[in-house]
Amino acid sequence: MFKGCGRILPKGVIAILAIALFAVGGCDVEFGGGGGDNGGGGGGGGSNTETIQGSIVDIIPDEPLEGIIVDVSVDGVALESGVTDDDGFFSVDGPIAGTALLEFTSEAGMLLGSYGVEIFPTALVELGDITLESGVVKLDNIYPEVTFDAEVTQNNCTGNTGSMQVEARNDQGTRVAVVQISNSTDLIINGDEVDCEDILVGRNVEIQGDLISSSTVDAFRVEID
Repeated sequence: MFKGCGRILPKGVIAILAIALFAVGGCDVEFGGGGGDNGGGGGGGGSNTETIQGSIVDIIPDEPLEGIIVDVSVDGVALESGVTDDDGFFSVDGPIAGTALLEFTSEAGMLLGSYGVEIFPTALVELGDITLESGVVKLDNIYPEVTFDAEVTQNNCTGNTGSMQVEARNDQGTRVAVVQISNSTDLIINGDEVDCEDILVGRNVEIQGDLISSSTVDAFRVEID
């Protein structure tokens, strides 16, 4: 408990020393923790890098799939960029959380289309197959798929259905999202399937699902390691 503060002492002496050391700053004392069978502790930020990726499968009028520049800006500030490979695939990562705008530009400098998407802190956003048609960006999957870490702040489930409110956060800020849970959602704690109501407020979870609005995710997996 008090690494570097001496040998093991009886419990009563440890309690007295803990208060004394906390008062004088002799050792760092951490309060809280635990969580039992419901997984790891709550709070804390996750990765400070987000990723957005997809594959351009068709461009109308015809343009090469390779060499398309993908610029990502948030709130009007250009942040990161990537380039499609010979199959049209791109992946852009960096601190890009927020209300993002993607701009697709040909090698010749022609704007082929733009697309707005919410990128939660810590998130991997997968756009899937994309068609660029006369300046319009069309996703074959309709909704982007997101995977992100968050803390449960409300659990409004009954049994295995309902919704949870979560907060995704890192150095870039905090984003509140509503996670919809249905009977088809995989709910996992330490590798075991559970009911939604078993996931306690304050737990850190990894969420995977479809981003159906800027702050709502239709989840197909919620997991606590």
